[in-house]
Amino acid sequence: MTNIEQRINLSNKMYPLYDGLSKDLLFYIAIDTLFLTVAKGFSAFQISFLSVVPSIVCICMQPILIKIIRDLGNVNSSRLGTFMLLLSSIIITFGQTFVIIAIGQLLYDISFVLKNMESISLKNNLKYQNKPEKYMAIRGKANTIYATITFLIAIIAGPMFNVSPYLPMYMCIFFCIVTCILSLTFYEVCDDTNKEEQQVSNKKVKLSKILFLALISNTIFLGLVVIGQQDSKLFIQYRLEDWYGLSLTATYLSWIVASSRVSRIVFNMLFNKYYMRLKNSIPVILSCILTLAFSLIIIGNIIPLPITIKLLLMALGFDLIIPMYDNFIIYMEDLLLKNSLEEEQQELFANMEILRKLGKIIMNLLISLILLKLDLYYIMWLFLILAIIEIILSIKIIKLGKI
Repeated sequence: MTNIEQRINLSNKMYPLYDGLSKDLLFYIAIDTLFLTVAKGFSAFQISFLSVVPSIVCICMQPILIKIIRDLGNVNSSRLGTFMLLLSSIIITFGQTFVIIAIGQLLYDISFVLKNMESISLKNNLKYQNKPEKYMAIRGKANTIYATITFLIAIIAGPMFNVSPYLPMYMCIFFCIVTCILSLTFYEVCDDTNKEEQQVSNKKVKLSKILFLALISNTIFLGLVVIGQQDSKLFIQYRLEDWYGLSLTATYLSWIVASSRVSRIVFNMLFNKYYMRLKNSIPVILSCILTLAFSLIIIGNIIPLPITIKLLLMALGFDLIIPMYDNFIIYMEDLLLKNSLEEEQQELFANMEILRKLGKIIMNLLISLILLKLDLYYIMWLFLILAIIEIILSIKIIKLGKI
């Protein structure tokens, strides 16, 4: 076995662990709002401001970020993104002012634009080894690791926070250090053996119809999952308060959130097992499940049945939302990589991350405006309509795509 093959094998072997531990700021995501209110004393407006303004700045920095990615290459961009994730965790933990923590949040947003290049490196390595079919298995394993560890964190983060609000953040920093070390094992054969061929043209990516539809679908779907599960949890919380009172709401809601983590693990395992068999219909299947999820939440709210059944229906709907995120990202990345030229992929993946942020901002603003006049119940109908639109987009993509 040559030195190149050894380095590729090590990189591919460590990828699931690295990616599973660096998909987000572990521990912080479980207690973020609590930490910002209790430890930093931020208001609800400031917390909302933190999630919007840094994302807008990141979107405006898109040309600079693409240039950095082109200059550094896929591997070094991923390493820089991992380091920025560590830096953001340190700044958020120890920063004392709103401006400083906002800078930490900006670094957090930028880090994922850079880290996205890791998927291109993995695909190029597997292509070199004539094992492109292993891409899904490796990415799926990473998602299973992430789903499992976030389930465990969801159980222990609360008690840790009660001991000290900073204890989960110290663990967050520790995991970021681990992922920085793991990123040193990265290798991409194209980066070292054929750099001249990997020089990316400064021309803008010309989007084919399938790439355009894929980016639009990706933006809507992931925004729908992220914001949909957030607002659905709030909607269920309100119904629990109406049905059971404040004392039991926290208990029941924690059970529902924990069950959603379990469903995420199960769905990731099933996705890994059946992807190759169902790959030509995966986006339609995922969109239909998302449509079913919001339908169950709405039905559970309006159907004249015992409260226990209504709650079970709504909980089942909520449990079906979160698992869609990981699986849809894997499918979409695979689709983009197979339907684009190598010189287009860096900009394409950077734009994909930027569009995700833009989609969430637009959706949040739209929902905020609707809530000025209407109840959260109508937002569930908006989510259902968007999920149906996703089914239509998925059907079009399948007809055009190579996967």
